[in-house]
Amino acid sequence: MSVSTLSVPTLSVRDRAILGAGAAVSLLAWLAMRPWDFQGWMIGAPLGRDYVNFWLAPRLVLAGQGAMLTDLPAYAETVMGLFGLRRDPMLLFSYPPHTLFLLAPFSALPFIPAVLVWTAVNLACLALATRLVIRRTPGGAMLWAVCLSPPAVAMMMYGHFGGILALAATLVLFEAERRPVVAGIGLAVLSVKPQFACALGVMLLGAGYWRCLLAGAAVTFVLVALSAATFGVAVWQGFLTVTLPIQSAFVTAFNAKMIETSVTAYFAARFSGVPGAAAWAIQGAVSLFALGAGIAALRRGIGRKGAPAVVILAALVMQPYVSHYDLAIAAPALAPVLFGREADASPATVAAWLLVPIARILIVFDLPVLGVLVPSAMVAQAIRLLSDKPAPARAADARMLAEC
Repeated sequence: MSVSTLSVPTLSVRDRAILGAGAAVSLLAWLAMRPWDFQGWMIGAPLGRDYVNFWLAPRLVLAGQGAMLTDLPAYAETVMGLFGLRRDPMLLFSYPPHTLFLLAPFSALPFIPAVLVWTAVNLACLALATRLVIRRTPGGAMLWAVCLSPPAVAMMMYGHFGGILALAATLVLFEAERRPVVAGIGLAVLSVKPQFACALGVMLLGAGYWRCLLAGAAVTFVLVALSAATFGVAVWQGFLTVTLPIQSAFVTAFNAKMIETSVTAYFAARFSGVPGAAAWAIQGAVSLFALGAGIAALRRGIGRKGAPAVVILAALVMQPYVSHYDLAIAAPALAPVLFGREADASPATVAAWLLVPIARILIVFDLPVLGVLVPSAMVAQAIRLLSDKPAPARAADARMLAEC
């Protein structure tokens, strides 16, 4: 895979317009959540609502109370008691137990310092991922554009780890050929979202990068084994027999309230009244196109502008359920196609970028538009990438960098 040679020294008037609009939408989304009211949607802090799960789960497991993760009434009662809530916030820790290795160090802190440090770490990872994508360029403005972007704001509001996953995914893409072990470690980190890691892995396999998959499988196996030894087999049994079925039922039985921030074709179809079988057929068609587009983008070279965005967006929209905050994973890869002198983002890509933080507000008004815009952005960027023939100068630059 060749090294990216993108050049984005400054932001144009168009870029500033996108940034300004994104800032306005992000501020609206944050204020709409009433961040000052810890008895409302936010819990314990003015950001990081779902971070309560990431902070509490390792504390419970390390205290020998891991069974509470699947005892939803007891879990809700614990959350309400700790944060002085008057109502059940309907939280669920839905990640495989080896995720606890990532979460436990932060949970040792009191909640507010923990959520602030967690947020800072994820923003730092977003910045590092952006530097990898725009390698060999100054990129200062681009770093700010990503770290303060609407996808990043959605990630911060919900307290998720899109920054860490963005860095892992970027390492996988750029190191799969040259340093497969490093890429494999990145895949093991991504296994905290197994469906995303599997989608990316299938694309890598289709493009011929199988060595990093072996490394990724080996590291993941070690993490799973260590987590069973450290936290107990019962925690894994609860995840497989209780948590996974609950999560799956939210999608298959279509509990729209529980997955209201989804940005997939399946969600948009079901929410709009399309029968289940037809919605699955639509999602299947999108997933097949995404798989093919991702493989094609990898084969054309991940160093080409737009290729990382196509691959990561494809891995996301292949899923029947992906939340809006997960688009932070794609933010570093999307930035070069959105900003700079050679920006070529489609209107759907710009719209998806801007509207991400208000996914929940859009659903209040029965507008599942992100479930249309995000897959459309992937399709549009894939068509642009695959129809573009590299200029001789670009090919020469790529050869020169490959020889360095």
